Amino acid sequence: MITNFEELLTTSSRTLDPKQISPAVWASKNWEKLDRKSTETTLLPFIKFQINRAGKAMPDIYSPYTKKNTPINEFEDFFNLPALVKDTGTHSIGFREKVKLNPYILLPKDTSSATVVYKSGGTRGTATPTFLTTWDHEVEALSLKKCFEYMGIKKDVVALNSYNPTHKGGQLITNALLALGVKVIPRRTTDTPTEMINTIKTYGVSMLATVQGPLSEDDNVRKGAGIDFLSLIEAGQDVLEQHLDLLFITGYSLIPEVIAWSESNKKNLATCLGSSEAIPQATSTVKGTKCKYNNLHLINGPHYLEIVKLESGTLVPVKRGETGLLLYTTIARDGTIYIRYAPGDAATLTAYGGECDCGIRTPIISNIRRIDIPEDTIAAGCCIG
Repeated sequence: MITNFEELLTTSSRTLDPKQISPAVWASKNWEKLDRKSTETTLLPFIKFQINRAGKAMPDIYSPYTKKNTPINEFEDFFNLPALVKDTGTHSIGFREKVKLNPYILLPKDTSSATVVYKSGGTRGTATPTFLTTWDHEVEALSLKKCFEYMGIKKDVVALNSYNPTHKGGQLITNALLALGVKVIPRRTTDTPTEMINTIKTYGVSMLATVQGPLSEDDNVRKGAGIDFLSLIEAGQDVLEQHLDLLFITGYSLIPEVIAWSESNKKNLATCLGSSEAIPQATSTVKGTKCKYNNLHLINGPHYLEIVKLESGTLVPVKRGETGLLLYTTIARDGTIYIRYAPGDAATLTAYGGECDCGIRTPIISNIRRIDIPEDTIAAGCCIG
């Protein structure tokens, strides 16, 4: 068992089982201090392990990878693998139709631990499941804890978590804050905005974790997040102004009104990117000049994030200023394996690694938005936007 990050860096192996690494290593902020080449060198043994494992443990999804038989010797070889999407396209592998017949094809055959099932929004038909073990939950919660540390959250904070406690994000936010030593008050499913405002006053809440509010009724149904920031402002703006120091708001891009409110009331505001399939993916901070609000640093470790475009039939990284499709590969995962998975998000590469003054050396993405049919975007053979 590798117990610290320094030991991992000195380990020489062609493939590495992520479960041979202590969960605390995946939560290390040293991951975000690596340059691009070091990141690729460190993650390649894990990627090779998961690709080999996926072909055997999830053959209904990844049999095309096995048939393609593309050897992964260098990190660039990874780019030859097709994207995984829910609906099959010219340059991608889809799995929605298979999941309709048998959702358990997304449960690896070699996962022996008990699992929790988180279903996607299902906005285009069948909601697809992600199976996560207790180990997966611990790794993702500790990695999200790291994001909270980047936001300046310390253990003397009292936090109110208004996210739906039945959703993966709501559960992981609570677990991550607990790992940080924070006092957490989860929202009861019956709590009204007025009751939450009273909780903030009674318990001296200084951090609020919530969503800002849906930009459309469809968003409200899809996110299912419950009480949101805009409804709390209506219920007790004066209490929010008096008590809160930090707002952690996710679910959508931060709208100008919320940013203006936080600035006029001198509140720290931060967000992160995640989904039922992979948390966390990227985070903003409160001290960097280039990584505030909707400008997010990629998070390394439990997942590997790419922003890609199609070039000569291969999905390759975009250059700074270009917009592409966001893909992620689950590195530290015992349950459902995703390899170059495109959930339907586009992003712009705003800065290369090492350009920000916050100390994090990973690239920064912005302009994150939904793409209705990512497989059509891949087939189009150009950047998005």
